[in-house]
Amino acid sequence: MSNGSSRITDFIKKALFVDFIKGLAITLRYNVSRSITLRYPDQEKWVPYRRFRGQHTLNMDANGRELCVACELCAKACPTKCITVIPMEDDSGRGIADRVAKVWKVELTRCLFCGYCEDACPTRAVRLGRDYELACFDLSCATKNKEELLQPQSIPETINGGFVVKAKFVRSPEGIKVVPDLRMSKKRLL
Repeated sequence: MSNGSSRITDFIKKALFVDFIKGLAITLRYNVSRSITLRYPDQEKWVPYRRFRGQHTLNMDANGRELCVACELCAKACPTKCITVIPMEDDSGRGIADRVAKVWKVELTRCLFCGYCEDACPTRAVRLGRDYELACFDLSCATKNKEELLQPQSIPETINGGFVVKAKFVRSPEGIKVVPDLRMSKKRLL
């Protein structure tokens, strides 16, 4: 008896296109809902959270001295060995100690962005920043040296993040970059 009633129910569902109507209802529901697509990079850009791990940065103190003491703990903690640190003695006052990094280089193509280098650093000199646009046309731009990593990031560490702001294009000798306009008060949460 139950087998016959299930066959009748299946026939009615097929005859009335019940599954088709359910699928069409879902499609129509999404057609009238608000769009979640970002208009990146033309109009909007996502500002990552503070805990986001992007491109490395080397930090300086308030007086402009390098925090890296070239202890090489970041290179030793790295599981992929993508960080190269060569120390040198310095008495010019460039760093916070007598020893600074002569060479500090990271190969982003090998990096896992795990944060072990950040955890191993005793002076908080190396941090994983919020820059997530790391695409390039050749492998030479995937290796970052000390001078590039000492440049200030476009998103300060004090901003919480996790929202979308208006974006603007900025031309530089390296090419065009998309920079978030952090002055805007209207923020669309994801």
